[in-house]
Amino acid sequence: MFYKLRYTQKMTAFLYFFIYLGSNDLRLVRIYATMAEMTKKMTNRQKQALQTRSLLFEHAIALFREKGYDAVTVEEITQRAGTAKGSFYTYFRTKSDIIIEEFQAIDDYYAKYQRNLKRYTSAKEKLVAFTRAQMRYVRDEVGIDMLKILYSTNIMDPFANKILINPKRFLHELVREIITEGQENGELRTDLESDELALLFNRSMRSIFLDWAITNDGWDLVKAGVSYCETILIPALEKK
Repeated sequence: MFYKLRYTQKMTAFLYFFIYLGSNDLRLVRIYATMAEMTKKMTNRQKQALQTRSLLFEHAIALFREKGYDAVTVEEITQRAGTAKGSFYTYFRTKSDIIIEEFQAIDDYYAKYQRNLKRYTSAKEKLVAFTRAQMRYVRDEVGIDMLKILYSTNIMDPFANKILINPKRFLHELVREIITEGQENGELRTDLESDELALLFNRSMRSIFLDWAITNDGWDLVKAGVSYCETILIPALEKK
């Protein structure tokens, strides 16, 4: 029934759904409200284009999960979506663009998880707790196969969205805020700006993900990630 709704109806439905649940994630509510408002100003052709792109994206993700990324062709995606064969390249350069876009949902998870950090009193505890949550999400939701595609695409494709290293992501802002808090309460070093320390922290954590991908899930990502944070990164951040 939901798929039979027009796109504007879907956006409105999402908005009221979040309000009905009493969502504290006002950022998501604002996003859906903005999207719903934007669709009201679109021409029918623009709305159709948005719907087509959404169909291609949703069916591509479904096929990747069913068959594996490498086994899925662009033709299969367009057939499943019920669109013209060449329509895929109107909205996406490559299949990997879809993986990168899907990965962006991780920042929505970080935004939701941020509320949980209030239970911890110190910045060091918050960094460790966030690292544990981050490792679990990548292991359980992103998965080893998608992570490999993300890293290989960001390395090999000069035109790809460099989401893994984008300092404007919510990930960077969240870590920066925690470090700033630690600097202000005397826990963490102040010889470097919190923005620089957040950049170094996230850069270091990417080495864990890369090593895990190279070893093809050869060890416990969550355990190793938390251990690395506690034994290497936290001591490096502490005020001497």
